[in-house]
Amino acid sequence: MTPSRPAPASAPGRVPPATGRPPRAGQTVTLTFRAMDPEGKAVGAVGGHLIAVPFSIPGEEAVVQIVRGGRPAEGRIVTLLRKSAHAATPPCRHFGVCGGCQWQHLTYGAQLQHKTALVRDALVRVLDGAGGEIRPAVGAGPWEYRNRLQAVFAVRRDRLVAGYHAATEDLRVINVRECPIQQAGNVAALEAAREVVARLDLPVYDHASRRGLARGAIVQSGATTGEVMVILSTVGELPDRMEYVRRMREAVPRLVSLILSVQPRRSPEPLGRLTLLWGRPYIEEEVAGLQWRLYAAPSMPPNPRAVPLWLDAVRTALAADGGDAVMDVACEDGLVPLWLAPRVGRVVGIAPTREAMHRAWEHARINGIENCVFYTRDPARVIEKLRARGERLDAAVVASRRAPLDGKIVAALAAAGVRRLALTGSSLRLLEADLLAARSGGFTVTAVQPVDLLPQTSRVHCVVALRRAG
Repeated sequence: MTPSRPAPASAPGRVPPATGRPPRAGQTVTLTFRAMDPEGKAVGAVGGHLIAVPFSIPGEEAVVQIVRGGRPAEGRIVTLLRKSAHAATPPCRHFGVCGGCQWQHLTYGAQLQHKTALVRDALVRVLDGAGGEIRPAVGAGPWEYRNRLQAVFAVRRDRLVAGYHAATEDLRVINVRECPIQQAGNVAALEAAREVVARLDLPVYDHASRRGLARGAIVQSGATTGEVMVILSTVGELPDRMEYVRRMREAVPRLVSLILSVQPRRSPEPLGRLTLLWGRPYIEEEVAGLQWRLYAAPSMPPNPRAVPLWLDAVRTALAADGGDAVMDVACEDGLVPLWLAPRVGRVVGIAPTREAMHRAWEHARINGIENCVFYTRDPARVIEKLRARGERLDAAVVASRRAPLDGKIVAALAAAGVRRLALTGSSLRLLEADLLAARSGGFTVTAVQPVDLLPQTSRVHCVVALRRAG
């Protein structure tokens, strides 16, 4: 889906200095939208005061009612005066209410262009004068891409509902019976899980009173194999495991993995203590030409169609060839090292936990790959060990996750002789901080490749190529 003409770039440009009083809740203004913000809302300005409006598109003009003051203020469209040529009809009846998708009202070509602009705006300070090229975002299509569905349970009008939270502050749960971004098997398995929980009369957990049992369900399916995993999240033990297993096996075709996750804490995180109730603890899948096992805890983006684009961007950033020794500093279950292995001389992966390291070795065995080695924890220490043994490192992959990049890792890579770096991440705020840390270690940005692993949202993954002079 490519728009017939280029979408307007999401560059906010210079906003004049604010004059007059800021917008107040209830006030009505006329806005021309000029950019997308990182939350996926279109932004315009009145008297220099920014106003963000969801489900709008840069280039559109609208009468907007202010619903919340602040910087920026937030509004909602009352009357659309000029519609964008890049508007699309959302196929999902929950769009605009569901808290998941933000951009179903945009053509996919326009989504990619706005994501490119979001990256440019976020990294302009760190790239200023550095000459790094920001390439156009790439993607593999916007529909039926997700291989993992996470739903919560709730009770509405004495009936069990299962789905996503609404895009409101009351955390209302939308009863999902369709979802155009999910693989079809996921929605069907959720429907089955909802019916089984209702028929077994398992009480739904209420966070306010801390009473009840069933929190929600996670469904994971294989795009190439069709295999299905269902994880039931509860706060305690099931009263009758065998009856639950029997009913789920009858209700879910291609079910190969049935897991119980007991999470007694008030945290919204559904994964706690995992128990295999039936089948195996994983589903089999093919990802980027590799035979893979997907376990309960996610170890890769939930978009297997677009993962090859991301991996290609990593290889391009590394400029790796058949004689190179490459390290992945945060390799999870080994995806990046094992995909690179046939394309380079040797790969070292550092997994975040011992369990992840064992799974990386498992995947190496399944795929018959022998030029990889895996370690766990404390990347800086592993790098120092390899350096002390005289092992060469030419390039490295570093993932930006949750916390800013540790300067010790950058310094250790530089001391080990690494001159080519691929930095990956999905948080633009963290990525900016990580690039500054890499710069302090002597690395400079040469190119940024945005990759769309989460279509219909404003989230964008990036692979950044960095070089260090000899």
